[in-house]
Amino acid sequence: MRNTQKTQNAQNLQNAQKAQNAPKPAGRRIRSGMRTRRSPVAPARAGYQVKLLVDPDRVLDADGLPTAAAAAALSLGAPGRVEVAQYMDDAGCSLNGQGWIVRIRRHDDENRIRLAYKARFDIEGDGTDPVEVRRVMDRASGHNFCAGDGNYSVQVNLSHTRATLDFTNKKCRPVPDLAPGELPGLDASRALVLDRLPGKLAKWGAKPAGWAESVAASSRLHGPVRQANYPGRMLDHAMETQVSRLRTASGELAWFAEITAKGRTLRDAVELRSDLMGKLRAEGWLLERDAFKTDLILGR
Repeated sequence: MRNTQKTQNAQNLQNAQKAQNAPKPAGRRIRSGMRTRRSPVAPARAGYQVKLLVDPDRVLDADGLPTAAAAAALSLGAPGRVEVAQYMDDAGCSLNGQGWIVRIRRHDDENRIRLAYKARFDIEGDGTDPVEVRRVMDRASGHNFCAGDGNYSVQVNLSHTRATLDFTNKKCRPVPDLAPGELPGLDASRALVLDRLPGKLAKWGAKPAGWAESVAASSRLHGPVRQANYPGRMLDHAMETQVSRLRTASGELAWFAEITAKGRTLRDAVELRSDLMGKLRAEGWLLERDAFKTDLILGR
């Protein structure tokens, strides 16, 4: 990482320490439209993930498999996991418009499906400034997303220039009647989403009572998307390369390749993102845009 960027990161961390004793500014409305209010509950503790796009024309062959050069540079092995997923939302993507993502996923040939209800808050800037991260956590606590709530996992995502704070409620359901790799159809998916709807979404304060149930009952299937996940290492850090095929705006299918890696703290994740971007850029592989494929799937 360049010295100038490390200096900026250090300054950001110093700003965070100063901000702890300073009055909190009034919350602003985030992109997802979630309301903001002050709350005495403690903010949640998050994990940290870096998400970067790489050029599929340079790292994948025509069949979507990693090239020999990419496999060597990224220390890739065989796919550790293959999954298929579909997303549920209505024609106007009303759930996503409120910052909610509903996903149905199945790993390999396991006899269960995995439901995820995710509330996503955008972080101002690229996630480098811990003051902005803490500010969004404070806003989320106003919606009762807070420390001690074991029903939600919490993650800060750092991509190329965008950062988000995600709260995910995960549920499982056995599906003994489905063929290997098969996902439920539309009616079954709607019933499943409604049956497992979490309280925070069902009682979403920005909308009237019954709103979430109504949207779920009229939701459409977005997908399915099949994804292969390759474990690997880069810069002596564990990472994963995720390969999927998505439909473009013109309706054609194209390969999508994303590298993800975990950081223990925000500082670790910020430095890791910078180091990975530098390495991938030097290889000529980095795509200079953000890696949030859910937006692409819901937008098609």
